[in-house]
Amino acid sequence: MSSRNYLLILCASLILIAVIASGCMSTPVTTVPVSSELKKFNSTAEIEQYLKDSVATDQQNGYYRTMVPTMGTGMNVPQSSNEKASTGIPAPALPGAAGYSQTNIQVAGVDEPDIIKNDNRYIYTISGPTLAIIDAYPAAGAAVISRTEIADTPKDIFVNGDRLVLFSTGTGTPETITQPSGAEPGIGQEMIMPPYRYYSPVTHATIYDISDRKNPRVLKDYTMDGDYTDARMIGSLVYMITRQQVYTYSGNQVVVPALREGTRTVIQPDVWYFDNREYQYTFTTITSFDASSGNEKDAQTYLLGSGNTLYVSRDAMYISYQRYHPVMYNTRGVVPPQPVAVNSGMGVSTAVDLPVSSASGVSSSKIVVSPAVLPADFNTLTESERQSILDGLRNAEQEAIRRQEADQTTTVVHKIGITNGAITYNAKGEVPGILDNQFSMDEFNGNLRLATTSSVYTPQYGQYTYNNVYVLDGKMATIGSLTHIAEQETIYSTRFIGDRLYMVTFKRIDPFFVIDLSNPRSPKILGKLKIPGYSDYLHPYDATHIIGIGKETTTNEWGGVSTSGVKLALFDVSDVSNPKQLDKVQIGDAGSDSAALTDHHAFLFDRTKNLLVIPVRAVSTAPVIKGDYYNYQPQIWYGAYVFGLTPQTGFTLRGTVQHGSGDSGYYYYGSSTSEVKRSLYIGDVLYTMSSKQIKANPLGDLNTTIATIPLPGVGDILYPVPMK
Repeated sequence: MSSRNYLLILCASLILIAVIASGCMSTPVTTVPVSSELKKFNSTAEIEQYLKDSVATDQQNGYYRTMVPTMGTGMNVPQSSNEKASTGIPAPALPGAAGYSQTNIQVAGVDEPDIIKNDNRYIYTISGPTLAIIDAYPAAGAAVISRTEIADTPKDIFVNGDRLVLFSTGTGTPETITQPSGAEPGIGQEMIMPPYRYYSPVTHATIYDISDRKNPRVLKDYTMDGDYTDARMIGSLVYMITRQQVYTYSGNQVVVPALREGTRTVIQPDVWYFDNREYQYTFTTITSFDASSGNEKDAQTYLLGSGNTLYVSRDAMYISYQRYHPVMYNTRGVVPPQPVAVNSGMGVSTAVDLPVSSASGVSSSKIVVSPAVLPADFNTLTESERQSILDGLRNAEQEAIRRQEADQTTTVVHKIGITNGAITYNAKGEVPGILDNQFSMDEFNGNLRLATTSSVYTPQYGQYTYNNVYVLDGKMATIGSLTHIAEQETIYSTRFIGDRLYMVTFKRIDPFFVIDLSNPRSPKILGKLKIPGYSDYLHPYDATHIIGIGKETTTNEWGGVSTSGVKLALFDVSDVSNPKQLDKVQIGDAGSDSAALTDHHAFLFDRTKNLLVIPVRAVSTAPVIKGDYYNYQPQIWYGAYVFGLTPQTGFTLRGTVQHGSGDSGYYYYGSSTSEVKRSLYIGDVLYTMSSKQIKANPLGDLNTTIATIPLPGVGDILYPVPMK
């Protein structure tokens, strides 16, 4: 094909795209103004009518839901009176070691549930469908002393003195769901489903009396409708969060959650809502009870959106979810042609002459052709070329917002007071962007600080991503903001410490930011450091040093980025304008991983003991001699790396504890029984736990294994991906 013909075809294609765009221009959806006024439903029928009206409104706006109904009991059950909150009882002094580790948590005094807990003598853990208690200290005689089989799926545990709380999920009584008679499917109507058996999820909160560790005894077994989401414990008071999807099929019964003990309903929560429309609804229920006495305290249900991220301080719970604001496309009427996004491969904008209708009101016939994504060689461009691309994206975003064409996502945050077991709604806020995890939120001096990632898309300009910091006051009103940080990057980890925020973003380059929040109304960047790799989790070493754990990265032959082994880094932030990486360690090659990258409970650090323990699956691609030949298959090692760490010496390897190894022509993704999930210490002994066993090794001689305790559980769950 000649170049002339190619150009003719290209121009014709661009004209065709412009013509199509003229009939599919995005127009803003009519939305109800966001209301911050909390309201209460008075009956189940009122909830059903509200959901029915919500579906009708969405259909008028062009949305279409495909939902399945939720079943249960009604609301007309009297609520039990709340008892006065207990101050809790101190943990009994058990004979054992003088010191022991505790779960790595975000907020001091606010305990978080986990799959394993310990005190100065015993280890309590979920192993498959079993709750196991191990008499662990002294380690020489360590053994499992009790096994309790759980009928449902165990999730997490708390331990408070002689009480253990276990959260598990199961299903309630099945109900047969049928559609209303006489309904005919049609355009814009709800989908008609055939009858089927529906099993509603329930969460069990079982309180055990473990004063006799060999014979745990059920003190209370509460059930709450919905899936277990998370929990917190302050003193002996437990706050459990459950979430039940609410589906909006007309003609079907909608039932709110209820707290039960056996067949008896002990609390029927009030149901609260805002007069706002959501794309999905959940009954989010907060239930409080005293682990010491076993008595229920309070329960409240809120009709919220779906997808909760939880942050809890000593006196408030912040529940967040994403609110999507999609663009609807109007296929009727005459709309002028608009810029067509085409990736030229050069990372710069060009212009193409296309005919434009004189009736359109557009003064120029130039159609801007902009890159929809960053070019593959973005890192190799000059600073001015990179800045030109980012400036273009920023301008495109502002233009898109002016035209009201941008897809935008915001995060809604509900502040709920928790005082001595009482649950009281406080306020609601909303900020642009989405949260990474619970560490993206932090309460300080009565304000809530949040770090979000915004991503704006328009058919004309493509994707534009950037990051933000917002400060909300006690009434959840935004009082400070810092936006458009690290454009075309995404937040990978954040840590708020006092009036500072430490943040790592990543896509092609990796800045480590130090952000000042001392003036909550005017956050500002103090300094940043660009380094290879990224951190998935940040942990304070002291006031001027931060530990990061993530992955090392390298630039590949195509100009892109490839991940390598697990990376530990120590950052010096004493000079806030010039943060430095004091030391780093890489463990393994590509395919290596650590549970600490996705779950901070797997991170064990104690500065006073000069102890840092990281679970590791290390993959090595180096050839190994086996007999008279080389084995080129990757070697896989499962265990834990134990380091000493000081700012003066950096990371010092104290030793490793191995749980398994092998070689394979596959990278395995999933769960191996040899993969270490957690570590802890009691006295001078380190305990590392995989699915199949707990190993006890003295901290002074990690090469020696004092005891190996087999655990009941399940086999490997692996998903092999062939090596290339």
